[in-house]
Order: sequence, then C-alpha cells, then structure tokens
Amino acid sequence: MPGYFCRQILSCLIPSRLISCRQISSGLLLAVALLLAIAPLAAAEETPEAALRQVQTAIDTNDAALLERYVDVGRIAQRGVDAFMSDLVARPPKAVSGGGETLPLLAMLSSAVQSGAQSQTAQTMKMLVAEETRKFVVWGVASGNFSGKPVKKERKATDGGLFSPLFSDASVGRKELRGVKSVTRDGDKATASVTLFDHGSERSYPVDLTLSRRQEGNWQVTDVTNAAALIAAIRKEAENR
Repeated sequence: MPGYFCRQILSCLIPSRLISCRQISSGLLLAVALLLAIAPLAAAEETPEAALRQVQTAIDTNDAALLERYVDVGRIAQRGVDAFMSDLVARPPKAVSGGGETLPLLAMLSSAVQSGAQSQTAQTMKMLVAEETRKFVVWGVASGNFSGKPVKKERKATDGGLFSPLFSDASVGRKELRGVKSVTRDGDKATASVTLFDHGSERSYPVDLTLSRRQEGNWQVTDVTNAAALIAAIRKEAENR
C-alpha cells in the first residue's frame, strides 16, 4: 500500500512539474520574441525629419487628414492671426490711418484690435479669422490646389463668409518644402528651419518650426516661431503689387 500511494503521488507530481516547465519555457520564448519585435520598432522610431516629410506627402497626395496628424493647423492658424493682428496695430491699413483705399474688413479688424487685444470684440474676431484660416489651409490641401493637382472645383469667394476677402489674393499654388535644416531635438521637443517655396507666387520663405512628440508617438508641427516676420513680409509684398 505505501508503494501504491507513492506511485500515485509521483504520478500527480511529475505531470505538474512538466506543465510548469513548459509554462516557463513558453514564457521565456514569448519574452525573447517580444524583445526581438520591440528592438526594430525602437530603431524605427519616427524622427522630426520624418514628420516633415509626411507633411510634404500630405500636400502632394491631397491628404488633409494626414496633414492635421502632422501639423496642428488650428494652433498655428491662431498664432498666425495673433501675429497678423499685432501687425495691423503696428502698421494700420491706409484707410484707417487716413489715406488711400483698403478693404473695409481690414479696417474693422484693425479697429477691433486697437480697442484692446484682450477685449471681447478682439478675441471673437481672432477666433473667427483663425477658424477661417484653418479651413482655408485644409481646403487648399484637400482640393489639390496646394499640390498643383486640383481635384475639386475652385473655392467660391463666399466660402469664407465675412472673411473671404482676406483670402481673395492668397496664393493657391503648389507648396513645396525644399529644404529642411538645423533640426535640433530636446526630449519631446524639436526645432527645425525649412524653406517653403510657393509655386503660385514663385517666392521662397524661411520658416522656423517647433515640433512636439505626441502621445501617439508621432511628431507634430505645433508652432511657427517666425510668424510675425513672415506676416510682415507677406503684407509688404501685397502692398507693393
């Protein structure tokens, strides 16, 4: 009888040990497999340079969704409008300063900001213009105009509502990032200098960018740090036409 019980005990213990060993082996194999899978992913981590190439791909393929993944269009539009409004205060349109002709809308915008940058009127005006700017940029990509391969009918002057005059002279030619340089990275932040060539105006513009790495892992352009200089230069171009 003792021998019988010993055999029963052994028959119970041995399978359990075998199962335990299999589980350990499977766990080790799984761990190794995961490490092997993670290694190339880490090596292929997206860079700020790759994100900027995706911006150009979005333009070239008329992919507005891809553009908004790699560019915070709304934030940049808001910053651009802030710079535009500040420039209006510093250099009011001619009709506001007392001479010449100008769009009534520019006079209204300048007047709103001069009433106080933090006033309700100024803030509402900024919000509306920023949203129309965002829509204009997204439309420019989705329509194919910014790629030089239009796929949709032309945008009507009334598409921008009250603010459509602001975009009446805006170039809808192809936009091309011709040079990416001076890329520096500090943790989840990066800066880059690029040259944007506008095939509509046939002019090149130096653009200084800030990029941030998102939780999803991709880098996104979140600011144009020389927006004020660009706005001033573009206004001067328009005035000299």
